[in-house]
Amino acid sequence: MASEPVYVPDFRLEIGGQPIPDALRGAVTSISYADGHQAADRVEVGLANVDLRWLQKHIKGLGVTMFPGPPRVGPDNVQPDTPEGQFDLDNELTLALGYAPGPLEPMFVGEITGVEANFPTGGMPAMTVVAHDFLHRLSAGKYARGFGPLPDFVVASILAIEHRLLASIEPTIIAASTAVAAVNLIFKGAGTKQKGQSHLELLEEIAALYDADFFVEGDVLYVTRFMKEYSPRLSLEWGRSLLSFQPKVTSVGQAFGVGMRFTLREIPLDFLVTVWWDFDRERLGISVLPGAAAPAGTGPVFTIIDRPVGSPADIMNSALVLAHELRTKLNKRLTGTGSAVGDPRIRAGAVIRLEGLGPDFSGDYRVISATHSMGASGYQTQFEVQKEIIP
Repeated sequence: MASEPVYVPDFRLEIGGQPIPDALRGAVTSISYADGHQAADRVEVGLANVDLRWLQKHIKGLGVTMFPGPPRVGPDNVQPDTPEGQFDLDNELTLALGYAPGPLEPMFVGEITGVEANFPTGGMPAMTVVAHDFLHRLSAGKYARGFGPLPDFVVASILAIEHRLLASIEPTIIAASTAVAAVNLIFKGAGTKQKGQSHLELLEEIAALYDADFFVEGDVLYVTRFMKEYSPRLSLEWGRSLLSFQPKVTSVGQAFGVGMRFTLREIPLDFLVTVWWDFDRERLGISVLPGAAAPAGTGPVFTIIDRPVGSPADIMNSALVLAHELRTKLNKRLTGTGSAVGDPRIRAGAVIRLEGLGPDFSGDYRVISATHSMGASGYQTQFEVQKEIIP
């Protein structure tokens, strides 16, 4: 009689390009992988640190050995510890998750950014190894500099190269930023400047200007106006694979439209441009009115700032900013948090289908963040999602 296959949560962890030794793997008590949107992914590996065996000459950087412990000798008079410098900062760390005996899904490529030790009063010493993906490199330091007439896609590429990353820029962003740079050059625009910002803050500013998203996979920085997918990659059913879900619908702080007040430098005239969403007809609307007029639309309007118009590039940039702000605000109207049986396919940016929640809350959602946890209680995935009104 054939037996049903048994799937056991499993992981593969490599440090410095090599699988971790069996002794170290046996000391792993927990693994947590947090996958965020436009933020560095994070991995935490918890270790049982019996006799402080993992803190013997394994951490460098201060010129001394940290937390020295008594030597341990194995049955064959061979020390069973990991190689010296195993947990050095900046060591590459990769993680794959899934279920044995099936193949494991590669989840994370990054580098060790921290090591934490815990010496409790009456329990076993513990240790936590923390790693971030390569996007974290852009958050170090604050800089002030100008890039002259260079298009913004070249600026983003420079930021990537400075941190040993390759850049993959969406062609539409290349075209739009090239056009903006050309217009700025004709009208003697100032070009992009880094105003006491980290490289990550400047990248966020450029991405928002072109209504784009950015993320790192491996050693490649992607800047794109199109998410990776629009069709659901998996379905979760409440009571089965979907363990819990808490949706939230709110109109507090929401806006049905986004407006921007413009001022013409040549004549004393200002006007209000508003982009708004018509819920009844499910379509976008746009209005251009004198600055003193009330904004058009079917609900509250979020007005950004007064902006002088000095060139066609100002109008082009402002249109992208309006669309980005409206999409961001409307897509936060229906959000939710949930947990599921561990599934490596639940990743930030993915679309998942939730079923069994009634007509109001069943449907397709965009994953904003996901945390994969593996420990004594098994493998679970917690996630945050939003219902996209404007993809």
